[in-house]
Amino acid sequence: MIDAFYIFTKGGLLLWSTQLVKVKGNPLDRLIKEVLLEERVGETFATLDSYNLKWKLLNEMDLFFVVVYQGILQIAYLEGLLTMVAKEFVHHLGNGFGAGMTIKHVEFDQDFLRCRQKADKELKDSRRQGGMRSFENTKKGADVQKNREEKGLPAKKSKSGADGEKDDEDEEDAAAKVAEARAKPSKVKAKDAEPPKPKKGKEARHWDGGKASKSLMQELDFSKNQLDEADLAAKQAEFLGSGDEFEAEEVASLSSGSDEDKKEETGRVGGLFKSLTRQVKNVTGGAVLTEEDLEPILKKFKTELMTRNVAAEVADKLSDSVRKSLVGKTTGRFTSMASTVKQALKESMETLLTPKKSIDVLRAALAAKNAGRVYTIVFLGVNGVGKSTNLAKVAYYLKHKGGLDVLICACDTFRAGAVEQLKTHSRCLDVPLFERGYGKDPAEIAKSAIAHARSSGHDVVLVDTAGRMQDNEPLMRALAKLVAVNNPDLVLFVGEALVGNDAIDQVSKFNRSLVDLSADPRNPRGIDGMLLTKYDTVDDKVGAALSMVYVTGQPVVFVGTGQKYTHLRKMQAKEVVKTLLG
Repeated sequence: MIDAFYIFTKGGLLLWSTQLVKVKGNPLDRLIKEVLLEERVGETFATLDSYNLKWKLLNEMDLFFVVVYQGILQIAYLEGLLTMVAKEFVHHLGNGFGAGMTIKHVEFDQDFLRCRQKADKELKDSRRQGGMRSFENTKKGADVQKNREEKGLPAKKSKSGADGEKDDEDEEDAAAKVAEARAKPSKVKAKDAEPPKPKKGKEARHWDGGKASKSLMQELDFSKNQLDEADLAAKQAEFLGSGDEFEAEEVASLSSGSDEDKKEETGRVGGLFKSLTRQVKNVTGGAVLTEEDLEPILKKFKTELMTRNVAAEVADKLSDSVRKSLVGKTTGRFTSMASTVKQALKESMETLLTPKKSIDVLRAALAAKNAGRVYTIVFLGVNGVGKSTNLAKVAYYLKHKGGLDVLICACDTFRAGAVEQLKTHSRCLDVPLFERGYGKDPAEIAKSAIAHARSSGHDVVLVDTAGRMQDNEPLMRALAKLVAVNNPDLVLFVGEALVGNDAIDQVSKFNRSLVDLSADPRNPRGIDGMLLTKYDTVDDKVGAALSMVYVTGQPVVFVGTGQKYTHLRKMQAKEVVKTLLG
């Protein structure tokens, strides 16, 4: 019923394993890389390489027990097997074994066979008992039906359509109620019913008391208007300011002000763990952490995280992961339980937010230029999050920081004014715009733009797409086609830092749609990274970054911190953790 079983240490040393059926691929390697190293220990279940994996962590020994199987197995059976194997394995090693000790490969085949046979027997017994209960219920229903037939009553049907003993009422009671209802005089209004009055239709709205003329409609169409020099200067002043220094470098903090202001801010934001540990048992040094010790601290931790825009699901899973990794551990000398929990949370969140691959967009674009090819970035997201404005910020960054020749491609062929908005940014940035108007196929426009950039000597193409809701399948299918046809170097999801629980729904459905609806199922592309807008408006509520990274496993590449082109920064994991934990 199971395919394989593995026992290994937190350090990655495989102590024992068995394959009852040859396992294809490397589900265990993927489990370690994509789950255990991503601080998802609290989930205890995953589906990888068409296999289901369930595991148990024994903190006292720093051991992982993993069962690999296909199909459907009862959770109780799997948990029972894992518990029995863990207990038998520790007993097999002897009482002298402890966390941190070096162990070689263990002979455990016969012990595991006994555990599996015992678990299989318990499963069969539970199924047999379940069958007996089903038989008893069926027999009970038959006896009730037989009694009704002996009394000359008709067969009864339950709400579900089957014979049963729990009915709302029998037919005799129903007939009596109908007769009683007919005997009562009906109350009718004395006056004759008047025919219904026809509803008044909605009148058309007119401007200035008359009908909208054709000339007026033409005046309202700004699609072909061009910015004059005065308007262009005003727009450049709006987006460029007075020569602000470019802010896309990694910074230590987003806050500014005097030392007193920073001290006051730290006290306000950093009071999280003071409130968490108030009225909580807090033993210093040598204490063995239990569920009861950790529960009040982690419960308040989850609540505080959710107030900082971390999605409830992510806060819950993250705290469960930390709890599972700490239960049974002993606190260090002169170290309180609260400090131990805080340090574990800090390390877990930093590990989660730290990119597992290079996300230096400027370096990647320069490398592509040196290789003689065009570097392409596609921007996508829901409506109204600021894709076009932040695309312009990235264009400014690549042009002025790397000296790259940038081409903007207008693939939002749906929203009125989208092309004109990009034209404004194009003129302010002095960057060319590739557009084909409205109503065309975005995938073909992007393909033509990349070909044009290749022939014209442009280094980078930034593709703007139409905003769409994550549940709109036709639009998501068109977006998946654009990505599959053009195979961009980077797919950036643009989201707001203001969202909480919505962050999970948005980014997960966008990512899943790109993969599931891809025109190239052999090599589907998902989201490669994220750009968070309005980051300057959330103060200490920066939890959306944590939520999005947890769901996708992809990093936050940039954060937008204002309206100007220079207001773009790289996100630092330590800064986010410091803001969330204090």
